[in-house]
Amino acid sequence: MSEIFENIPQEATPESAKPKVKKGFLATVFGGDLLTGNFVQKHLGLIGFIGLLLILDIALQYKFEDYQKQIQRNNKELNEQRTIYNESMSALEIKKRQSQVAQDIAKMGLKELSSPPVILESTDTLSHP
Repeated sequence: MSEIFENIPQEATPESAKPKVKKGFLATVFGGDLLTGNFVQKHLGLIGFIGLLLILDIALQYKFEDYQKQIQRNNKELNEQRTIYNESMSALEIKKRQSQVAQDIAKMGLKELSSPPVILESTDTLSHP
């Protein structure tokens, strides 16, 4: 009869009864045991929410970086347009000078008046009804 009991396998001992071997932190992280731990499973929703916030933060940083680049491009273009405007106004101020106007009129074949124009006054006493 003892032969019968020898061939029957012994019951496997439960996992909690086996002594646990402690691993180092790196072995736990790279072995995947960290993700299957009780703490991680208990707070999985919070960890997912924090991950989502990190992704949104990175996306916003890229978006604001693009905005900053666009602002710099617009400032550069504004400065170029301001320079063009100042050059145009300077050229116009030169053309508005009386001496420049006199030269332009002389090129057209007209002469500048040397005496002031005569003002004609009307002495009409007729009144209209």
